[in-house]
Amino acid sequence: MYKLYFKQAIAMLKQNKFISLIAILGTALAIMMIMAIIVSDNIKTISIGAEPNRYRTYYIPTMMERDTVQNSWMTGTISYDRYQGYLSDLQTPEYSTIMSRSEQLVCREGESEIHTLKRRTTGEDYWKIYSFRFIEGAPWGEEEVQSGVKHAILSESATRKLFKGEKAVGQMILINFVPYRVTGIVEDISEIFNMAHADLWIPYTSIDNYQSWGVDMLVLMAKNNSDLPEIDREVRQAEKKYDASHANKVLSYRGPAKHSDYQLSGWASTNEDAAVKIRVARRKSLFIFLVLLLVPAINLSGLSLSRMKRRTEEIGVRKAFGAKRHVILIQVLFENLITSLLGGVVGLLLSYGVIYQMKHWLLGVPEDSYIPFNALVSWPVLLSVVLVCVLLNLLSAGIPAYRASCMNIVNSLTQNDK
Repeated sequence: MYKLYFKQAIAMLKQNKFISLIAILGTALAIMMIMAIIVSDNIKTISIGAEPNRYRTYYIPTMMERDTVQNSWMTGTISYDRYQGYLSDLQTPEYSTIMSRSEQLVCREGESEIHTLKRRTTGEDYWKIYSFRFIEGAPWGEEEVQSGVKHAILSESATRKLFKGEKAVGQMILINFVPYRVTGIVEDISEIFNMAHADLWIPYTSIDNYQSWGVDMLVLMAKNNSDLPEIDREVRQAEKKYDASHANKVLSYRGPAKHSDYQLSGWASTNEDAAVKIRVARRKSLFIFLVLLLVPAINLSGLSLSRMKRRTEEIGVRKAFGAKRHVILIQVLFENLITSLLGGVVGLLLSYGVIYQMKHWLLGVPEDSYIPFNALVSWPVLLSVVLVCVLLNLLSAGIPAYRASCMNIVNSLTQNDK
């Protein structure tokens, strides 16, 4: 039956090529706008590429300390002593690491050419949470972090800048005029993976007086998603432990926040502020999605209605031979879905072009950054295309299809339906 509907839908597309082209392009433009938003959001949240564990990764980015006597607040990134004394021994997460990122002056030892590179300081579990392909060398482990050795891992592009094709592993570089030995080279990481991206990585213990530095982020990776309540309980216990040992002080950590929630809330200072930001962001996304879906659906419904008027006699004949109302409704919707899917494919391809052209605005990455193929083409994205096509089909063709299925047989045959 559906095979026959498909053949009839293709025949109808060929019958009036201009109207069919307008319908497909209208659908494509609508889906292009919607998919550009969906794909850009998916790229930031789904588990792919260098961040394959986003679905079970949680962040604690900030803290707030309140003095109950002076009624004052201090907010900011986590100080190292607040991490080491209260969060470094969490038991539930499978892996945990602190990390910070900053821009540093870097040059090859003995040379005067200086480059500004993005440096990330991390612990040993960082290499287990995120995924890197080592071209040479290997990541450091717990022993290197404990000893504070001055080892550095470079990205492929940073290696080319500093060594210009010469062997890098084993050579010395100066990071802010402090010597480090290169122990590994990794493939470049796209900037859309903002937790993994950097030009060079060093152990946080290799920085002089690292105990006095703040921590940009504590990253926790759970064994599975069901561990989040237990992780949250441990973090709240850490707050109570601090409060018990500091009179008139109340400590609050922001998080643990899921990766998707952190992307929506950013650097909110408290969990309450983060919750407000998340609600506002989701409402805004829902409003934009509805507008982008309803406006083209209303316009496309006019085309669907004009098609139905030309088929009233056909529908009347089918009803005269006993066709049920729901059968006619399903046929009309299925035939229109073919048009929607064709427009969906075109719209998805166009959305990729929009994302590439507007990646700085949509994704917040530099214009010269690249987007991995598997970040664009994934099952969540493809399923989103199908879902949007079905919704657009129901909204644009639902009313005309329902009216056609309810049409009186006599009026259908004489085309006098009002």
